Order: sequence, then structure tokens, then C-alpha cells
Amino acid sequence: MKYIEKRKPPESLERYKETAGANFDDLPSNVKSELKQQLADEQGDICCYCGKRISPDHHSVIEHLLPKGDKRYTHLQLVYTNLVCSCDGGEQERTGRPKREKKLFPSHCDDKKNDSIIPVTPLDENVESLFSYDDEGHIYGRTTDAQKTIEILNLDCSTIVHRRKAAFEAYSSLDSASDIEWASEIARLKGRNKDNQYEEYCFAVIYFIEHYLAI
Repeated sequence: MKYIEKRKPPESLERYKETAGANFDDLPSNVKSELKQQLADEQGDICCYCGKRISPDHHSVIEHLLPKGDKRYTHLQLVYTNLVCSCDGGEQERTGRPKREKKLFPSHCDDKKNDSIIPVTPLDENVESLFSYDDEGHIYGRTTDAQKTIEILNLDCSTIVHRRKAAFEAYSSLDSASDIEWASEIARLKGRNKDNQYEEYCFAVIYFIEHYLAI
């Protein structure tokens, strides 16, 4: 999970909120499209939870940190600081597959969270320091709240573990790099590329480099 610095909400969303009976489920398509685009942009086109590459028009969803399905938080359904962009949690991979094959793509992120409340969110400035990883791609919470968040979002499911491990393996052959070279690569991973995107799983890769390679 990577820290998300929220921007000002899109003007189209703020205008829509002023209409009578405004609610998330009835968002006009153009307002929803602009909202999703901005959410993905401010996240560097990675999932707010697992760090997978996302795009606003392909298998991603607008996620409510405090669930709109919980009556206690219905009033936050259009509040921009409660909105982030998640991957579809494996829904696309499961679609159209026999039941026995669907088990190979476990639910995670928004799809798994549903109306649960996570104690750690990507809006916490120190969020990246609350998780650790082993060299096989598994994730661990450094606090009770972080571990509970992993379980609610299923961030240690086989799908995400395999993807993180693949991201790590891309660096394993570079274990002879110098300290200066590693520092340069970490700086690159902390920033965005020419397309204003973060690398997939960049926060996990940084941890892997710092704890398994640049030592």
C-alpha cells in the first residue's frame, strides 16, 4: 500500500453534489469518468491497495474507504477524501471460468473488502512503514491494525504474492549493483515515470531492495 496525497476534487463532482438527491449510484457517466480518471492519476495508475497497474477504463473501480453501504457513512459517499481507485480484485480473471478455476483467482482489494472498515488506509502518511515483505512476495503487518488490514483486503492471497515475487525477481540478478546504483533505483521507484505513473508494486520492490539486495 502506497501513500496517496489527495488533490482537490474535480469541479464536475462538486457541481453534481449541489443537485437535489445527489448520490454515488446515480453519478452521471461523464462525472464518474472524470472522477475515476483523476483518482487513477493521483495514485500513479496503481491500485490503492495492492499496487497492481490500473487504468480508469479497464477493470478498476471507485472505492469508498468508509463504505457507502454502511448507513453510518452514507453521507460520505460523494466526499472526495473518502474515494480512491482500486483494481477489480480478480473479478475479471474469474469471469466466465468454471467454479473450480475461479478458486485460482481469489478475491482481494475492493472486491474482498466490500462493506468492511480497514484500520489502515493509503491516506495514512506512514502507511508504507506499516508493512514488510519476504523474498517470496508475502506481506506482513508490523502492527495489529496493519495485519488486520491485510486480512480484510486479502493482500497475501496467492495472486498478489505471485505478482510481487515476479516484481522482486526482476531485480534478483542485479544483486551485485553498487550502493550508488541501488540508491538511484530506489529514487526512481519513489517517483513517477514519463507517463506520470508509479511502477507496479513499487513500495514492495523498494522494501525488497533495501532489505534483501542493498545490504
